[in-house]
Amino acid sequence: MRPLIGPALFLACCLPTPPARGGDVIYLDQGWSAADRQAYYSTPQGSEVMPYAWFLALEQPWTDKPFRDDAYMESFRYAPAPPGPGNPDGLPVGFTKGRGRDGQDWFGLTCAACHTSQLTYKGKTLRVDGGTTLADAIGFQSALVSAVRATLGRPEKFARFAAKVLGPNHAPRAAKELADRLQAQLGVMADWEATSRPAHPTGFGTWDAVNILMNTINATAPGEPANYRVPQNPVSYPSIWLTNRYDRLLYNASVENVTLRQVGEVIIVFGRAEAAFTPAGPRFGSSAKLKELQRVYGYVSELTPPGWPEGVFGRIDRAKAKRGEDLYKREGCATCHPTKPYPLTRPTATGHRYIRVTRTPVDEVGTDPLYAEYFVKRTAAPGQLAPLLKGTPLEGKETVPAAVLFLATLTAITEAGIDQATTDPAERAALRGPRPMPQLPRTRAELDRLVRDLLVYKAAPLPGIWATAPYLHNGSVPSLHQLLLPPAKRVKTFYLGNREFDPAAVGYRTEPFDGGYKYDTTLPGFSNQGHDYGTAISDDERSALLEYLKTL
Repeated sequence: MRPLIGPALFLACCLPTPPARGGDVIYLDQGWSAADRQAYYSTPQGSEVMPYAWFLALEQPWTDKPFRDDAYMESFRYAPAPPGPGNPDGLPVGFTKGRGRDGQDWFGLTCAACHTSQLTYKGKTLRVDGGTTLADAIGFQSALVSAVRATLGRPEKFARFAAKVLGPNHAPRAAKELADRLQAQLGVMADWEATSRPAHPTGFGTWDAVNILMNTINATAPGEPANYRVPQNPVSYPSIWLTNRYDRLLYNASVENVTLRQVGEVIIVFGRAEAAFTPAGPRFGSSAKLKELQRVYGYVSELTPPGWPEGVFGRIDRAKAKRGEDLYKREGCATCHPTKPYPLTRPTATGHRYIRVTRTPVDEVGTDPLYAEYFVKRTAAPGQLAPLLKGTPLEGKETVPAAVLFLATLTAITEAGIDQATTDPAERAALRGPRPMPQLPRTRAELDRLVRDLLVYKAAPLPGIWATAPYLHNGSVPSLHQLLLPPAKRVKTFYLGNREFDPAAVGYRTEPFDGGYKYDTTLPGFSNQGHDYGTAISDDERSALLEYLKTL
């Protein structure tokens, strides 16, 4: 009897596909030049994970292979990139080499690491800039900490590390100093890992970045460990091609100022922050590089949503899509997700207008409420940050809403960063941007309104929606086809981490595979219920609506 599968076929279909780099990748037309894309991928923004030379020298935890090995980085679903300007060693997209505050080069991450998609389909690889990554940030963090621990715990591993960092003929004293510095950095990194670890394991494509940031802002930076809380929810990485044009940012519409979001983003990806009132005066700031952030977000402002790649996935049936467009209007989808021309806010004092997003109350949309509720219901002890709350209804309180303390502290950190970046009035205004910073409530009524206004989920236009799986704020729905089904008919479990795209369902392949992340919608915070708008339609109508969504 012949074997069911020969060795060559086994190798072709069952082993990981080598990561695509450079010319292997099909870049979609999104309004960027190659130079724009490279700058977005590799401009340092202030993240400081570890000295750059250390990252290049570090080995994987249980082997002597380099930690930065392309195949290993692909196992966390970070998109590979060829060497180029700003990326001399060919690190993955969003991995950077940048000068730290201490004058040495540091390895860090940027927004590109979390907001760049890579899809495969029948042997072809497509890159979607500004899209939703499948990266496993928690897994990467844990592996990095394990690698440093292994380096310090195994003499032969540390010897190889030291030879690469210090040179083969280094002095024993230099090796001892390196070990001490590595041990100190391990303490910082282990704290990151511990305060980022969620209540229920998450994996590819999900990361509760905002509540992890709140731990840093309310607890780590001011030295108030009682304010730590365990992250509770999976959160899908959002696309960012219209971010700078929306009037409200984040899934719960809690932030308006783009600069504030940028600084928070840097701190999330291992930037440093300080927030303290000392006898010498206030000490607020971060490692965020505001001028570089402004330049990068200039590129983001020029980024356009990706069109459906008909040359790869197949042509859109235009007649069918037109029927779907009629359904989109009939079912009221455009009420929350308008099409062009997008509704704009009234002009601000500076004459700017923004795309107005819909803020739908949590109990109305019916999707899992825990992300919004957790943000609102967390509490914190102001401790040494109490002066920030002076003149508010929270002044003198031992316990306050953590979200209010978070916004006040992040604002102080951002304003201090602007002060440190420049004294030129025009430059300061440009760095702050035309949008207002968060305003603290001055009355009890304002405080109650702030809390109520945060119990919402943001609904925005849907350009490029085909490239943003998984869906809903928590990533609980794997494809657009599933999202258009009545909630009771949606799958309860599926696997994330497969880059292979399914054009028929409009999402990634979700069958089980070795190393995949099993998403269980029965866990708290993981529910796929709600958002049942437009789901009470026939299968033919659903197919037409899906075809229309490909055109957006």
